[in-house]
Amino acid sequence: MLKINDHEIKLIVTNVDGTLITDHQELPVLVQNKLIVLQEQVVYVSIASGRMPLGFDNYTTALKIKDYSQYVIGANGSLVYNAKNNKIVYSNLLTVDDVRAVVTILLEYQCEFTISYENDNTLYCAGEVLLKAKSEPDAFLDGMKIAKPFQFDEIKRANKIVAKHLSRTVFHEMFQVLKQMQNINVEQLSDYGCDIVHVQSNKGEAILHLVDILNQTQKTNIKIENVLYFGDNYNDRSAFEVLPYAIAMEHAPTEVLKLAFDVAGSNNAGGIYHYLNKLEQNN
Repeated sequence: MLKINDHEIKLIVTNVDGTLITDHQELPVLVQNKLIVLQEQVVYVSIASGRMPLGFDNYTTALKIKDYSQYVIGANGSLVYNAKNNKIVYSNLLTVDDVRAVVTILLEYQCEFTISYENDNTLYCAGEVLLKAKSEPDAFLDGMKIAKPFQFDEIKRANKIVAKHLSRTVFHEMFQVLKQMQNINVEQLSDYGCDIVHVQSNKGEAILHLVDILNQTQKTNIKIENVLYFGDNYNDRSAFEVLPYAIAMEHAPTEVLKLAFDVAGSNNAGGIYHYLNKLEQNN
């Protein structure tokens, strides 16, 4: 049994990039097997990612989440998704007006960006270089099936917008402008890029929805003190603010490390596996 401060851990939620998988996009076998064994022992496992749910479906499948909790979180908390039935059970999307307002700013700063729309399997790309890259045979399309050019007059409700700029200085200026908008949540990913979602969308809120869903569908009694979270980036901060037992990977930004209950080792060395082993040995 996993315990922290006499609280039983009933649900483990992990970010994907920089946390669950290595920098080479590989799921360590030790981490995979550990999380599967814990699910067999009735500890639920889920994923909360900035990616769209189908953009990390290979990891959902590898961890056998579809056989147990079934639910994952995508688009930085915009979606809670039943991975077994391929159905969205909760969503909080950007409105058409908000998408237009955001895109207008991105275009003014000559920023490259992608948009994934509601009920659409196309990834829309702004910028010739970006579109060309996303049109390559092995390009990562975040679960979408095809890349097409972005068209301003075809804007719809959106799951998320991913924006990147080649200039760090210009990106920072644009980021500050976006942060002033009331109806969006801007999650910084790097010195050059960010995710943009609905103002009420974040991983912390989505995990609370996930807990409610599991308590209803699985007849469990999970509280926030029964949740263990692993994350490593700025878009994980909301989870660290909501959950008492949020674990930062050792390379996480200082802002995230300050919010963390504890720190795990490198994602490239099975940090989640070693942290869970330590918990078991301490109980």
